[in-house]
Amino acid sequence: MTRFSSAVTSALLLSFLGGLFTHMLYQRWNPSASEPFAVVSELPSVPANAEPALHRVSFIPLASPPEQKTVELPVLAARDVEKIRALADRQARVRGRIFRVGHATKSNTYFLSFGPSREALTAVIFNSAAGLFEKSEQTPKNFENREVEISGFIKDHPQYGLEIILEDPKQIKILN
Repeated sequence: MTRFSSAVTSALLLSFLGGLFTHMLYQRWNPSASEPFAVVSELPSVPANAEPALHRVSFIPLASPPEQKTVELPVLAARDVEKIRALADRQARVRGRIFRVGHATKSNTYFLSFGPSREALTAVIFNSAAGLFEKSEQTPKNFENREVEISGFIKDHPQYGLEIILEDPKQIKILN
């Protein structure tokens, strides 16, 4: 068995005592922390025929938030893959014709491809949002061979390529 030096032992003892002292101070300054379910009522008792004392209250209203400018998102053509890639990790609007709508039945995910190659942009509608599209009578299959404008956050996924995830039917608009 190894013996600790007196310096190490005293350092451990001081650390323990410091922690204990800090804990005791914390409990003293925050009594509600030690009794989380205690209910304390400090309402003054007012006789039935007397009115409670009124206190003057003053306040300064918060400054109104500055008017937010609506920034127009850049509109890109779906075939301009390099321009779309340059705007990765940013919001943008993309216009183009949906080449094909794919559907993964296991995950109920829709893939709206803007071109035949893997380089083309793909709009993805996951299961969590597919119900919203069906409720708003915009079935994803109806977008095939249609000119649309989508808006959203552009991702350049290393495995799947350029994609925009559609979470709300308001993010897609049929142009023709």
